Amino acid sequence: MPPRLAVGVIGHPHLSTLLERAGHTTHAIDPFDDPGAIQHVDLVILDGTADDIRATAAELAPHARPRQMFLHTALDHGPQLLDDVETSHAIVMAAHNLFGTVWVTAAADEMGETLVSILIAEAGGTAVPISDQDRPAIAAAQHLRALEQAAREDAFDILRATIPTLEPLQDSFFQAPSGTLPAITPSDLDRLAAAIDDPGARRLFVDLHRRRAEQSHATDIELWAYEHYEGSRP
Repeated sequence: MPPRLAVGVIGHPHLSTLLERAGHTTHAIDPFDDPGAIQHVDLVILDGTADDIRATAAELAPHARPRQMFLHTALDHGPQLLDDVETSHAIVMAAHNLFGTVWVTAAADEMGETLVSILIAEAGGTAVPISDQDRPAIAAAQHLRALEQAAREDAFDILRATIPTLEPLQDSFFQAPSGTLPAITPSDLDRLAAAIDDPGARRLFVDLHRRRAEQSHATDIELWAYEHYEGSRP
């Protein structure tokens, strides 16, 4: 069994919870009131925005020690956010939970790459190393996935307006799996689009059908969507 670590936690990183379940001990640290507390831990995990992480690393740098591990969870930047603590010969790493048990990782050197893979495995995950040039595309994909929520909110607004008694079941709706698209014709889509009163929701309905038609090479649906684009027709 790998050695149990004392983990210093700054922010609210999900990774620290997973490591605690795996048998490691965690300690909340206030980097501005008591930055010296990191001297009592093996690993420091920093969660927050890139600016927050960079500022926190600068506060911690005078207290960091050689071979101590530092890891941040921001997606947009690699371990360079921790350059200030690396000057103390600390091991600096980055790991971001992409989805499920998949984590994208990076480190400043081979030792860090090995250690971050071990840490993610300890947390029950799979580490996928990435480079800094990969990060913008990965972040865009994550934003696009998060935008699914916009379609769900519009869908529930339509349901709630039609069936007011569904209001108390909102949480169940958002937790339910996504629906499946049935086979559909342009005339079917005319009928459905006309039933959506909100112009923004109707535009989203049309554009999502356009994109899905592009992906599936459904020329008739794609032409329908272009004809109705920007809600020019209900």
